Amino acid sequence: MAAHINHMAMNSPVWHQIGRFYEAVFGLKPSTRTSRPLNGISVGDGCVGLNINPLRDGYVGGLDHFGMMVDSIEESRQIMLRKFPKASIVKRPATRPFAQYSAHDPDGNVFDLAEPTSKLDAVYADQKEKGWSQDRYLNKFAIRTLNAEACAEFYHECFGLQPINSKADTPGWHLTDGRVKLSILPWTLPIFENISIKRPGPDHIGFKVENLDAFKAHLAECAGANPYLAPIPLGGSPESTARRDFLGRSATGKMQIADPAAVWIDITDE
Repeated sequence: MAAHINHMAMNSPVWHQIGRFYEAVFGLKPSTRTSRPLNGISVGDGCVGLNINPLRDGYVGGLDHFGMMVDSIEESRQIMLRKFPKASIVKRPATRPFAQYSAHDPDGNVFDLAEPTSKLDAVYADQKEKGWSQDRYLNKFAIRTLNAEACAEFYHECFGLQPINSKADTPGWHLTDGRVKLSILPWTLPIFENISIKRPGPDHIGFKVENLDAFKAHLAECAGANPYLAPIPLGGSPESTARRDFLGRSATGKMQIADPAAVWIDITDE
């Protein structure tokens, strides 16, 4: 069973602005085959999509979930039933454009599932057919959860994501589909010393860029041209600095920023 991460999703009350941020700063492009003006914006790097959905009443803003393409949902379901009875898969209604099925891991972290034969295989197919690729692309989705090691085992056993080594001083378990990394980070109350407690769940996303100095120059140019496309500064006040350092200890990249909707982003050129 081999899976690959095919999209990530977040919720924002200013979804159009956030979509423009990822287009301008990271070069993501909208799919010409998907138009959802009432329901959100979808941009991508040619392999992985980023769905920015309007924040609905009663929901939490920010990073929300990720999705995977698998050869056989039934095969994954059988493994889950046999080895991970606390996990579950449900079929989604036909109105959901990016999820045939939704599931959750043993800790309740939600993700989407689809098979290559579904209509989802064509969402970014126009980009793939043109042979389009770029040096800046989505390369990580990070989750912070109570039973991190067990969840990492779940994604390995059920979906074939492969464990990889990371920095020795970086906490958590890290797996990859060959292009995108899924980082499973530990969650306990004591780790939030000097900052407010962040609930378990999606923590941050990551990007690979061609060159960090070139990216920093481009980021400054975007912010100078349009302040609404500037990232939120990290650090400054005692608690903001503590949050910045907390993210830096958890991330595996070289630079961390927050998008205009406060979603953390980890950036590397390696």
